[in-house]
Amino acid sequence: MRTHLDEYPFRLEYGTPNTVGIAGLSAGLKWILAKGLDALQDHEMKLARQLRDGLRAIPSVTLYCQDDLANHISVLAFNVDGMDAADVGTLLDVDHNIACRTGLHCAPLVHEQLGTAKIRGAVRFGIGPFNTAEHMEAAIEGVRAIATFARSRSLCPKAF
Repeated sequence: MRTHLDEYPFRLEYGTPNTVGIAGLSAGLKWILAKGLDALQDHEMKLARQLRDGLRAIPSVTLYCQDDLANHISVLAFNVDGMDAADVGTLLDVDHNIACRTGLHCAPLVHEQLGTAKIRGAVRFGIGPFNTAEHMEAAIEGVRAIATFARSRSLCPKAF
């Protein structure tokens, strides 16, 4: 006879609990509390400003919603004029070993408002607590190389 326990919460539990996941979550929370949320936010936003300023200086790179980072999280969206975001993301990954996300980012209405939905979205960098200033410089140089390539191929004529 196949039966489950009748009493709650045991009636809903079966199998082996994810003890490794629970231990990882506990260690992660302890790490965050030891570092401090404000310190982590300050670190990430310092890197975000570095990345924003570096990308802003590259001709033919369009940044979205990056003028005021006062009430922001450490996520930056951009495009290289004349290039599909997916192609930029692939080049960053394959040629520069830089991780990013491309597309509509599960937010098509936001991309409609930004005007990027018709060009299939944007490239997005998400900065975390383990990123460094050197990572930001590598990302800036990778985007600079891609934008230079695009301009050399006349993919973004408005940059001339």
